[in-house]
Amino acid sequence: MRGGLVKEIFRMALDSIRTNKLRSSLTILGIVIGVLTIVGMVSVIEGLNASFAKQLESMGSNLLFVYRFEPGVHFGRMPAELRNRKPIAFADAEVIERSCPSVAAVTSEVQYFRFLPPTRAKYLANEIENPQVYGANHRYLQIYEEHSVDSGRFFTETENLNKREVCVIGAGVVDALFPKQEPLNKTITLEGRKLLVVGTLTRIGKFMGQERDNRIIMPTGTFRRFFPGEDDVTLIIKLRSGASLQKAMDEVTNVMRLRRKVKANEKNNFGVFTQDTIAGLYTQITGAAFLVMIIISSIGLVVGGIGVMNIMLVSVKERTREIGLRKAIGARRVEIRNQFLYEAIVLTLSGGIVGIVCGILLSLLIKSLSGLPISVNALSIIAALAVSTSVGLFFGIYPASQAAKLDPVKALHYE
Repeated sequence: MRGGLVKEIFRMALDSIRTNKLRSSLTILGIVIGVLTIVGMVSVIEGLNASFAKQLESMGSNLLFVYRFEPGVHFGRMPAELRNRKPIAFADAEVIERSCPSVAAVTSEVQYFRFLPPTRAKYLANEIENPQVYGANHRYLQIYEEHSVDSGRFFTETENLNKREVCVIGAGVVDALFPKQEPLNKTITLEGRKLLVVGTLTRIGKFMGQERDNRIIMPTGTFRRFFPGEDDVTLIIKLRSGASLQKAMDEVTNVMRLRRKVKANEKNNFGVFTQDTIAGLYTQITGAAFLVMIIISSIGLVVGGIGVMNIMLVSVKERTREIGLRKAIGARRVEIRNQFLYEAIVLTLSGGIVGIVCGILLSLLIKSLSGLPISVNALSIIAALAVSTSVGLFFGIYPASQAAKLDPVKALHYE
């Protein structure tokens, strides 16, 4: 009997919403926007987090990074001490590899980038705009486990030392410059300089919507000769199997302090950090984005909730005689209250369902337009439904209580 009563109350609530379709649709608009924001943004953030974790993992394990700044100090205005720090030297890679027992291999890496005018690489009539141009040493493939030679070979230590004009190119560059022919031993032109292609890399795909196969890698010696002003070097260090991460960090730090003449009482004028440090910084950034998303969605939900309360108060006024009639034939206060409370919940729950559908569609649209990875999380959908239901419950209590308190005699005579 109890279940039948609840079903009847829900049916009456749905009938009321169907009777006022336009008004109900406008009322739940804030709920739709709030839930859409939650589902859409969570899908994007979860997809980015999963993609970033996969990217870090694909780089290999037991890696250390040395850069002139600690992670995160770029954000905001840097003090003079940071701005005046000298870059990491290319020669630091060789010294660390030779001096640190815990280190298996080190590559120095530097990138050349110019947006305007764009960087161009050419072969005959074919051209690629803004390829990722890197200088690295012969240890590159020992560090980056995700990369491997597809054809040809990687350049050698001798070619690096002698500044040979050779390069290894990614699959995207092969597609653009050599769509119908073998690229090995062909000479490409990069910013007017000639480079002999000695090898190609296997295809690794995109990351966060950015192409990672459009890279041209040349020896650091050659890079320094081609682009003498580009010296923002990062060292990527591969540890020996079984080596202690903390011990390796201490060894590298000691070598770098000696190399950069840091006094015993002075702080490091460089950064040594791990993949976990990078992951932590990334989590902070996405966490800030998540907080902004919560604020935006909360505004939408509060606006929607106020709209629900307002429309429910109007509904109570419009149906005063109906309430009086139901009370006159025996309806209890709790049944009147539940009727309007369930109506508010059904209203916001409908907005939640519409918002979820729109959020998923928005996520798919973002993915198709930007190539960003998307992960529709079942937990976010459940949370969105729970939040929308809670909004209906919270903002529907007052109008429902007002309806339940109406005096049946006065309600029957209400005009």
